[in-house]
Amino acid sequence: MKRIHYGWVVCLVSTLLLFVTMGTVSNGFSVFLPYIQAARGLTHAQTSSLVTLRCLVAFFAMLGIGVYYQKFSIRVGTGLAASFAGLAYLIYGFAQSYGAFCLGAAVSGLGYGLGSMIPVSILMNRWFDQHRALALSICGTGSGIATILLPPVTTALVERSSLAGAFRVEAVGVFAIAAILFLFLRSTPAEMGLRPVGAAEVPETVETQAQPAPDSFTLTPKMWAFMGCVSLFMGALANPGFAHLSVLYTSEGFDPVVVAAILSGTGVMITLGKLIYGETTDHLGGRRASLLFGGILLVGHVLCCLAFLQNLVVCGVTVLFLGIGYPIATIGPSVWANDMSSPDHYPTVVRRLQVIYAGGALLFASVPGLMADALGGYIPTYALMSGMLFLALCLVALAYREVGRRRAG
Repeated sequence: MKRIHYGWVVCLVSTLLLFVTMGTVSNGFSVFLPYIQAARGLTHAQTSSLVTLRCLVAFFAMLGIGVYYQKFSIRVGTGLAASFAGLAYLIYGFAQSYGAFCLGAAVSGLGYGLGSMIPVSILMNRWFDQHRALALSICGTGSGIATILLPPVTTALVERSSLAGAFRVEAVGVFAIAAILFLFLRSTPAEMGLRPVGAAEVPETVETQAQPAPDSFTLTPKMWAFMGCVSLFMGALANPGFAHLSVLYTSEGFDPVVVAAILSGTGVMITLGKLIYGETTDHLGGRRASLLFGGILLVGHVLCCLAFLQNLVVCGVTVLFLGIGYPIATIGPSVWANDMSSPDHYPTVVRRLQVIYAGGALLFASVPGLMADALGGYIPTYALMSGMLFLALCLVALAYREVGRRRAG
Protein backbone atom coordinates (compact mmCIF):
# COMPACT_ATOMS: atom_id res chain seq x y z
CA MET A 1 0.00 0.00 0.00
CA LYS A 2 1.43 3.35 -1.07
CA ARG A 3 2.06 5.72 1.81
CA ILE A 4 0.43 9.15 1.66
CA HIS A 5 3.01 11.89 1.21
CA TYR A 6 3.27 14.18 4.24
CA GLY A 7 2.71 17.13 1.92
CA TRP A 8 -0.98 16.28 1.93
CA VAL A 9 -0.97 16.41 5.74
CA VAL A 10 0.54 19.89 5.49
CA CYS A 11 -2.18 20.75 2.97
CA LEU A 12 -4.90 19.58 5.36
CA VAL A 13 -3.40 21.47 8.30
CA SER A 14 -3.12 24.60 6.12
CA THR A 15 -6.82 24.22 5.36
CA LEU A 16 -7.47 24.39 9.10
CA LEU A 17 -5.28 27.50 9.26
CA LEU A 18 -7.44 29.29 6.68
CA PHE A 19 -10.57 28.00 8.41
CA VAL A 20 -9.42 30.01 11.43
CA THR A 21 -7.58 33.04 10.08
CA MET A 22 -9.94 33.78 7.19
CA GLY A 23 -13.15 31.85 7.90
CA THR A 24 -13.54 32.39 11.64
CA VAL A 25 -11.99 35.86 11.80
CA SER A 26 -13.87 37.27 8.79
CA ASN A 27 -16.86 35.31 7.52
CA GLY A 28 -17.66 33.66 10.85
CA PHE A 29 -17.43 36.90 12.79
CA SER A 30 -20.02 38.60 10.58
CA VAL A 31 -22.69 36.35 12.13
CA PHE A 32 -21.93 37.89 15.53
CA LEU A 33 -22.39 41.51 14.42
CA PRO A 34 -26.18 41.79 14.92
CA TYR A 35 -25.88 40.14 18.35
CA ILE A 36 -23.02 42.46 19.37
CA GLN A 37 -25.00 45.51 18.31
CA ALA A 38 -28.12 44.43 20.20
CA ALA A 39 -26.43 43.10 23.35
CA ARG A 40 -23.86 45.87 23.83
CA GLY A 41 -25.87 48.79 22.45
CA LEU A 42 -23.47 49.72 19.65
CA THR A 43 -24.50 52.00 16.81
CA HIS A 44 -24.49 50.86 13.18
CA ALA A 45 -21.34 52.91 12.59
CA GLN A 46 -19.57 51.39 15.60
CA THR A 47 -20.52 47.88 14.53
CA SER A 48 -19.26 48.43 10.97
CA SER A 49 -16.06 50.01 12.27
CA LEU A 50 -15.07 46.69 13.85
CA VAL A 51 -14.80 45.18 10.36
CA THR A 52 -12.94 48.23 9.04
CA LEU A 53 -10.47 48.12 11.94
CA ARG A 54 -9.81 44.44 11.38
CA CYS A 55 -9.14 45.06 7.68
CA LEU A 56 -6.78 47.96 8.42
CA VAL A 57 -4.72 45.98 10.91
CA ALA A 58 -4.64 42.99 8.54
CA PHE A 59 -3.41 45.22 5.71
CA PHE A 60 -0.52 46.61 7.77
CA ALA A 61 0.26 43.15 9.10
CA MET A 62 0.64 41.95 5.51
CA LEU A 63 3.04 44.81 4.83
CA GLY A 64 5.28 43.52 7.61
CA ILE A 65 4.80 39.82 6.97
CA GLY A 66 8.19 39.45 5.27
CA VAL A 67 10.02 40.53 8.42
CA TYR A 68 7.66 38.42 10.55
CA TYR A 69 8.52 35.20 8.70
CA GLN A 70 12.22 36.04 8.77
CA LYS A 71 12.04 36.02 12.57
CA PHE A 72 9.69 33.02 12.84
CA SER A 73 9.49 29.82 10.83
CA ILE A 74 6.22 29.30 8.99
CA ARG A 75 5.33 26.56 11.48
CA VAL A 76 5.71 28.89 14.47
CA GLY A 77 4.44 31.99 12.66
CA THR A 78 1.19 30.43 11.49
CA GLY A 79 0.62 28.88 14.91
CA LEU A 80 0.97 32.33 16.47
CA ALA A 81 -1.35 33.80 13.83
CA ALA A 82 -4.03 31.23 14.69
CA SER A 83 -3.44 31.99 18.39
CA PHE A 84 -4.09 35.68 17.69
CA ALA A 85 -7.46 34.65 16.25
CA GLY A 86 -8.23 32.65 19.39
CA LEU A 87 -7.12 35.53 21.60
CA ALA A 88 -9.40 37.89 19.67
CA TYR A 89 -12.41 35.64 20.31
CA LEU A 90 -11.42 35.39 23.97
CA ILE A 91 -11.33 39.20 24.19
CA TYR A 92 -14.75 39.35 22.53
CA GLY A 93 -15.99 36.84 25.08
CA PHE A 94 -15.22 39.19 27.96
CA ALA A 95 -15.86 42.51 26.17
CA GLN A 96 -18.45 44.81 27.67
CA SER A 97 -17.62 48.05 25.86
CA TYR A 98 -17.02 49.33 22.35
CA GLY A 99 -13.32 49.86 23.12
CA ALA A 100 -12.90 46.23 24.18
CA PHE A 101 -14.48 45.03 20.94
CA CYS A 102 -12.11 47.33 19.02
CA LEU A 103 -9.19 45.67 20.79
CA GLY A 104 -10.52 42.25 19.79
CA ALA A 105 -10.97 43.40 16.19
CA ALA A 106 -7.39 44.68 16.05
CA VAL A 107 -6.00 41.41 17.40
CA SER A 108 -8.12 39.45 14.90
CA GLY A 109 -6.61 41.58 12.13
CA LEU A 110 -3.17 40.33 13.17
CA GLY A 111 -4.41 36.76 12.84
CA TYR A 112 -5.86 37.43 9.39
CA GLY A 113 -2.89 39.40 8.06
CA LEU A 114 -0.19 37.04 9.31
CA GLY A 115 -1.94 33.74 8.70
CA SER A 116 -3.88 33.93 5.44
CA MET A 117 -2.96 33.02 1.86
CA ILE A 118 0.62 34.34 1.94
CA PRO A 119 2.18 31.68 4.23
CA VAL A 120 -0.11 29.01 2.79
CA SER A 121 1.03 29.83 -0.76
CA ILE A 122 4.68 29.64 0.31
CA LEU A 123 4.05 26.30 2.04
CA MET A 124 2.34 24.78 -0.99
CA ASN A 125 5.15 26.07 -3.22
CA ARG A 126 7.67 24.28 -1.01
CA TRP A 127 5.76 21.04 -0.51
CA PHE A 128 4.32 20.47 -4.01
CA ASP A 129 5.96 20.23 -7.40
CA GLN A 130 2.92 18.45 -8.84
CA HIS A 131 -0.73 19.21 -7.97
CA ARG A 132 0.28 22.58 -6.53
CA ALA A 133 -2.79 24.45 -7.73
CA LEU A 134 -5.03 21.66 -6.45
CA ALA A 135 -3.30 21.80 -3.06
CA LEU A 136 -3.77 25.58 -2.93
CA SER A 137 -7.42 25.15 -3.79
CA ILE A 138 -7.95 22.55 -1.09
CA CYS A 139 -6.41 24.96 1.43
CA GLY A 140 -8.68 27.71 0.13
CA THR A 141 -11.76 25.66 0.93
CA GLY A 142 -11.01 26.26 4.61
CA SER A 143 -12.61 29.69 4.55
CA GLY A 144 -15.54 28.38 2.51
CA ILE A 145 -16.18 25.52 4.93
CA ALA A 146 -16.18 28.04 7.76
CA THR A 147 -18.77 30.09 5.87
CA ILE A 148 -21.00 27.03 5.63
CA LEU A 149 -20.51 25.60 9.14
CA LEU A 150 -20.05 28.55 11.47
CA PRO A 151 -23.32 30.51 10.95
CA PRO A 152 -25.64 27.75 12.24
CA VAL A 153 -23.19 26.76 14.99
CA THR A 154 -22.76 30.35 16.15
CA THR A 155 -26.49 31.04 16.06
CA ALA A 156 -27.23 27.92 18.11
CA LEU A 157 -24.56 28.78 20.69
CA VAL A 158 -25.79 32.34 21.12
CA GLU A 159 -29.46 31.34 21.33
CA ARG A 160 -28.87 28.48 23.77
CA SER A 161 -26.15 30.12 25.86
CA SER A 162 -25.16 33.76 25.42
CA LEU A 163 -23.09 36.02 23.20
CA ALA A 164 -20.12 35.84 25.59
CA GLY A 165 -20.50 32.08 25.93
CA ALA A 166 -20.50 31.56 22.17
CA PHE A 167 -17.31 33.60 21.77
CA ARG A 168 -15.57 31.65 24.54
CA VAL A 169 -16.57 28.24 23.16
CA GLU A 170 -15.33 29.16 19.69
CA ALA A 171 -12.13 30.60 21.19
CA VAL A 172 -11.39 27.17 22.68
CA GLY A 173 -11.91 25.60 19.26
CA VAL A 174 -9.55 28.09 17.62
CA PHE A 175 -6.84 27.49 20.23
CA ALA A 176 -7.22 23.74 19.62
CA ILE A 177 -6.57 24.26 15.91
CA ALA A 178 -3.55 26.43 16.76
CA ALA A 179 -2.19 23.50 18.78
CA ILE A 180 -2.70 21.19 15.78
CA LEU A 181 -0.70 23.62 13.64
CA PHE A 182 2.21 23.56 16.10
CA LEU A 183 2.12 19.76 16.25
CA PHE A 184 1.73 18.76 12.60
CA LEU A 185 2.84 21.63 10.34
CA ARG A 186 6.36 21.52 8.91
CA SER A 187 7.90 24.49 7.14
CA THR A 188 9.83 22.47 4.51
CA PRO A 189 9.99 18.86 3.28
CA ALA A 190 13.67 18.78 4.27
CA GLU A 191 12.67 18.90 7.95
CA MET A 192 11.27 15.40 7.49
CA GLY A 193 13.87 14.17 5.03
CA LEU A 194 11.39 14.35 2.15
CA ARG A 195 11.19 15.84 -1.32
CA PRO A 196 8.15 17.83 -2.52
CA VAL A 197 5.15 15.95 -3.86
CA GLY A 198 5.92 14.89 -7.44
CA ALA A 199 9.52 16.07 -7.32
CA ALA A 200 10.78 12.85 -8.88
CA GLU A 201 8.54 13.15 -11.94
CA VAL A 202 7.23 16.47 -13.18
CA PRO A 203 5.49 16.60 -16.59
CA GLU A 204 6.96 19.23 -18.91
CA THR A 205 3.53 20.02 -20.37
CA VAL A 206 2.01 21.34 -17.16
CA GLU A 207 2.29 25.10 -17.25
CA THR A 208 1.63 25.80 -13.60
CA GLN A 209 4.28 23.55 -12.06
CA ALA A 210 7.42 25.28 -10.85
CA GLN A 211 10.14 23.68 -12.95
CA PRO A 212 13.68 23.77 -11.60
CA ALA A 213 14.66 27.05 -13.17
CA PRO A 214 18.22 27.54 -14.41
CA ASP A 215 17.88 31.31 -14.03
CA SER A 216 16.41 33.63 -11.46
CA PHE A 217 13.57 35.72 -12.83
CA THR A 218 10.64 37.77 -11.64
CA LEU A 219 8.01 40.14 -13.00
CA THR A 220 9.21 42.96 -15.23
CA PRO A 221 8.00 46.52 -14.47
CA LYS A 222 5.39 46.16 -17.21
CA MET A 223 4.16 42.87 -15.75
CA TRP A 224 4.02 44.42 -12.27
CA ALA A 225 1.84 47.19 -13.65
CA PHE A 226 -0.48 44.62 -15.25
CA MET A 227 -0.68 42.19 -12.33
CA GLY A 228 -0.81 44.94 -9.71
CA CYS A 229 -3.99 46.25 -11.31
CA VAL A 230 -5.37 42.72 -11.61
CA SER A 231 -4.76 41.97 -7.91
CA LEU A 232 -6.28 45.32 -6.93
CA PHE A 233 -9.43 44.54 -8.93
CA MET A 234 -9.63 40.99 -7.55
CA GLY A 235 -9.50 42.31 -3.99
CA ALA A 236 -12.46 44.56 -4.74
CA LEU A 237 -14.44 41.78 -6.43
CA ALA A 238 -13.88 39.05 -3.85
CA ASN A 239 -14.44 41.16 -0.75
CA PRO A 240 -16.84 44.15 -1.14
CA GLY A 241 -18.35 42.46 -4.19
CA PHE A 242 -19.29 39.30 -2.35
CA ALA A 243 -20.22 41.16 0.85
CA HIS A 244 -22.80 43.31 -0.96
CA LEU A 245 -24.64 40.47 -2.68
CA SER A 246 -27.18 40.41 0.15
CA VAL A 247 -28.02 44.11 -0.12
CA LEU A 248 -28.10 43.88 -3.92
CA TYR A 249 -30.88 41.29 -3.89
CA THR A 250 -32.65 42.74 -0.87
CA SER A 251 -32.79 46.19 -2.48
CA GLU A 252 -34.26 44.63 -5.63
CA GLY A 253 -37.20 43.21 -3.66
CA PHE A 254 -36.15 39.61 -2.95
CA ASP A 255 -37.49 37.90 0.15
CA PRO A 256 -34.86 37.60 2.94
CA VAL A 257 -35.24 33.81 2.90
CA VAL A 258 -34.37 33.74 -0.80
CA VAL A 259 -31.42 36.07 -0.21
CA ALA A 260 -30.13 33.77 2.53
CA ALA A 261 -30.45 30.82 0.15
CA ILE A 262 -28.53 32.75 -2.52
CA LEU A 263 -25.68 33.46 -0.12
CA SER A 264 -25.55 29.90 1.22
CA GLY A 265 -25.67 28.47 -2.29
CA THR A 266 -22.87 30.76 -3.39
CA GLY A 267 -20.78 29.69 -0.39
CA VAL A 268 -21.25 26.01 -1.24
CA MET A 269 -20.39 26.61 -4.90
CA ILE A 270 -17.29 28.62 -3.98
CA THR A 271 -16.04 25.70 -1.89
CA LEU A 272 -16.59 23.28 -4.79
CA GLY A 273 -15.34 25.83 -7.30
CA LYS A 274 -11.96 26.07 -5.57
CA LEU A 275 -11.38 22.35 -6.05
CA ILE A 276 -12.46 22.54 -9.69
CA TYR A 277 -10.25 25.57 -10.30
CA GLY A 278 -7.20 23.91 -8.77
CA GLU A 279 -7.55 20.69 -10.73
CA THR A 280 -8.26 22.59 -13.96
CA THR A 281 -5.24 24.84 -13.44
CA ASP A 282 -2.97 21.83 -12.94
CA HIS A 283 -4.19 20.39 -16.26
CA LEU A 284 -4.70 23.46 -18.47
CA GLY A 285 -2.13 25.83 -17.00
CA GLY A 286 -2.47 29.18 -15.30
CA ARG A 287 -3.17 31.29 -18.39
CA ARG A 288 -5.98 29.17 -19.80
CA ALA A 289 -7.55 28.51 -16.41
CA SER A 290 -7.42 32.21 -15.54
CA LEU A 291 -9.20 33.23 -18.72
CA LEU A 292 -11.75 30.41 -18.40
CA PHE A 293 -12.68 30.98 -14.77
CA GLY A 294 -12.36 34.73 -15.12
CA GLY A 295 -14.85 34.54 -17.98
CA ILE A 296 -17.21 32.49 -15.82
CA LEU A 297 -16.95 35.07 -13.03
CA LEU A 298 -17.57 37.85 -15.55
CA VAL A 299 -20.80 36.18 -16.67
CA GLY A 300 -21.81 35.88 -13.00
CA HIS A 301 -21.35 39.61 -12.44
CA VAL A 302 -23.26 40.49 -15.59
CA LEU A 303 -26.09 38.28 -14.33
CA CYS A 304 -26.02 40.20 -11.03
CA CYS A 305 -27.01 43.25 -13.07
CA LEU A 306 -30.24 41.40 -13.94
CA ALA A 307 -31.34 41.14 -10.29
CA PHE A 308 -34.16 43.59 -11.02
CA LEU A 309 -35.91 40.83 -13.00
CA GLN A 310 -36.56 38.96 -9.72
CA ASN A 311 -36.27 35.70 -11.64
CA LEU A 312 -35.31 32.68 -9.52
CA VAL A 313 -33.90 30.76 -12.50
CA VAL A 314 -31.57 33.66 -13.29
CA CYS A 315 -30.60 33.74 -9.60
CA GLY A 316 -29.75 30.05 -9.66
CA VAL A 317 -27.55 30.46 -12.72
CA THR A 318 -25.92 33.51 -11.09
CA VAL A 319 -25.07 31.49 -7.97
CA LEU A 320 -23.53 28.78 -10.17
CA PHE A 321 -21.34 31.16 -12.18
CA LEU A 322 -20.28 33.28 -9.20
CA GLY A 323 -19.42 30.24 -7.08
CA ILE A 324 -17.31 28.58 -9.76
CA GLY A 325 -15.69 31.87 -10.79
CA TYR A 326 -14.83 33.45 -7.43
CA PRO A 327 -11.86 31.14 -6.67
CA ILE A 328 -9.76 32.90 -9.31
CA ALA A 329 -9.94 36.05 -7.18
CA THR A 330 -8.58 34.41 -4.02
CA ILE A 331 -6.25 31.71 -5.41
CA GLY A 332 -5.29 33.42 -8.67
CA PRO A 333 -2.54 35.66 -7.20
CA SER A 334 -0.70 32.60 -5.88
CA VAL A 335 -0.93 30.85 -9.26
CA TRP A 336 0.22 33.96 -11.13
CA ALA A 337 3.18 34.45 -8.78
CA ASN A 338 4.20 30.84 -9.40
CA ASP A 339 3.92 31.13 -13.19
CA MET A 340 5.66 34.49 -13.52
CA SER A 341 8.60 34.18 -11.11
CA SER A 342 11.28 31.69 -10.19
CA PRO A 343 11.10 29.87 -6.83
CA ASP A 344 13.61 32.21 -5.18
CA HIS A 345 11.42 35.24 -6.01
CA TYR A 346 8.08 33.51 -5.33
CA PRO A 347 7.66 34.50 -1.63
CA THR A 348 8.26 38.18 -2.43
CA VAL A 349 5.98 38.21 -5.46
CA VAL A 350 3.08 36.38 -3.80
CA ARG A 351 3.38 38.63 -0.74
CA ARG A 352 3.22 41.79 -2.84
CA LEU A 353 0.28 40.57 -4.91
CA GLN A 354 -1.63 39.61 -1.74
CA VAL A 355 -0.91 43.00 -0.16
CA ILE A 356 -2.22 44.74 -3.28
CA TYR A 357 -5.24 42.41 -3.16
CA ALA A 358 -5.93 43.48 0.43
CA GLY A 359 -5.49 47.11 -0.61
CA GLY A 360 -8.13 46.68 -3.30
CA ALA A 361 -10.57 45.40 -0.70
CA LEU A 362 -9.90 48.41 1.52
CA LEU A 363 -10.10 51.01 -1.24
CA PHE A 364 -13.34 49.62 -2.66
CA ALA A 365 -15.05 48.86 0.66
CA SER A 366 -17.24 51.98 0.73
CA VAL A 367 -17.73 52.36 -3.03
CA PRO A 368 -20.87 50.16 -3.35
CA GLY A 369 -22.69 52.14 -0.65
CA LEU A 370 -21.65 55.48 -2.12
CA MET A 371 -22.75 54.45 -5.60
CA ALA A 372 -26.04 53.11 -4.26
CA ASP A 373 -26.75 56.43 -2.53
CA ALA A 374 -25.89 58.38 -5.67
CA LEU A 375 -27.48 56.12 -8.30
CA GLY A 376 -30.36 54.54 -6.39
CA GLY A 377 -29.22 50.94 -6.12
CA TYR A 378 -26.41 48.41 -6.28
CA ILE A 379 -26.78 47.27 -9.89
CA PRO A 380 -24.44 50.04 -11.15
CA THR A 381 -21.79 48.69 -8.76
CA TYR A 382 -21.95 45.24 -10.34
CA ALA A 383 -21.87 46.80 -13.80
CA LEU A 384 -18.67 48.58 -12.75
CA MET A 385 -17.28 45.32 -11.37
CA SER A 386 -18.04 43.60 -14.67
CA GLY A 387 -15.99 46.24 -16.46
CA MET A 388 -13.16 45.89 -13.94
CA LEU A 389 -13.13 42.12 -14.39
CA PHE A 390 -13.05 42.39 -18.19
CA LEU A 391 -10.07 44.76 -17.95
CA ALA A 392 -8.39 42.41 -15.46
CA LEU A 393 -8.68 39.47 -17.87
CA CYS A 394 -7.14 41.55 -20.65
CA LEU A 395 -4.24 42.47 -18.36
CA VAL A 396 -3.73 38.82 -17.32
CA ALA A 397 -3.55 37.83 -21.00
CA LEU A 398 -0.99 40.58 -21.66
CA ALA A 399 1.12 39.54 -18.67
CA TYR A 400 1.18 35.92 -19.81
CA ARG A 401 2.18 37.11 -23.29
CA GLU A 402 5.19 38.77 -21.66
CA VAL A 403 5.97 35.46 -19.92
CA GLY A 404 5.85 33.69 -23.28
CA ARG A 405 8.18 36.24 -24.87
CA ARG A 406 10.64 35.88 -21.99
CA ARG A 407 10.69 32.11 -22.32
CA ALA A 408 11.07 32.32 -26.09
CA GLY A 409 13.93 34.78 -25.72
